[in-house]
Amino acid sequence: MIGAGLTEKAYVEHLTHLKGYRIETHPRFCRNDTPFYMDKFVQRVLEDGGTAVCLYDEDESERSAKIQQKLEEFVAKYKDNPNVMLCGSMPSIEYWFLLHYEKTNRYLGTSKRVIKALNKHMEFEKTEKFLSKPGWVETLLADGRLQQAMRNADELGTDGESYTHIPDAIRFLEKHKKK
Repeated sequence: MIGAGLTEKAYVEHLTHLKGYRIETHPRFCRNDTPFYMDKFVQRVLEDGGTAVCLYDEDESERSAKIQQKLEEFVAKYKDNPNVMLCGSMPSIEYWFLLHYEKTNRYLGTSKRVIKALNKHMEFEKTEKFLSKPGWVETLLADGRLQQAMRNADELGTDGESYTHIPDAIRFLEKHKKK
């Protein structure tokens, strides 16, 4: 699993533990400098014979033309590779969390605005202290919310202002449950 930052890493690690997935997250593969290093990390996973699942925020490309170009090159390079799963979210992974509570693809702008909307439903902080505790992921899994988020994302697709491909990663993880 290759994540663009601490939130992606924490989410996948907690989800893996809580749901019994057989997948490794590598701290060295979860950084805040995507897309510049993601290509290097994907190459390492492929060289080891693995499948690279890449979680990243697409609003990063709006920060600069250079980042946008790198992300476009990265996506073009791997979009047809069966051993690479690209799971971008616009604007950020927090949009995926919001889909656990709302069916919306309205323009949310930035991660901060998504977090503000998410905090109407659950406590969420983008701090290492908060993210390190599994309770927030347990909250997302409670009462069938994961299935609701999957339905919401599937029904909304990627045509709106906000979207996510994280359901593809969840389906991949479901295939890799511990027996």
